[in-house]
Amino acid sequence: MTKEEHKDDKRKIGGLLLMLRAGLVIAGAIGFMVGYLSQEQIPAIGALALIFIGAGASMKRREESK
Repeated sequence: MTKEEHKDDKRKIGGLLLMLRAGLVIAGAIGFMVGYLSQEQIPAIGALALIFIGAGASMKRREESK
């Protein structure tokens, strides 16, 4: 695996993490609106979404800055 392929793989993983974050936020909002999720579950979903956005953005940014 060349350095360029490795860089492209990390960028794709970062994009996937950002998409997972968006899906998690949307699913959490819909689940809360329809009454499927309780108010105790929302902070946990929010924390996971923040972890995904932090990891995804740092992976994409780290590779773009080099």
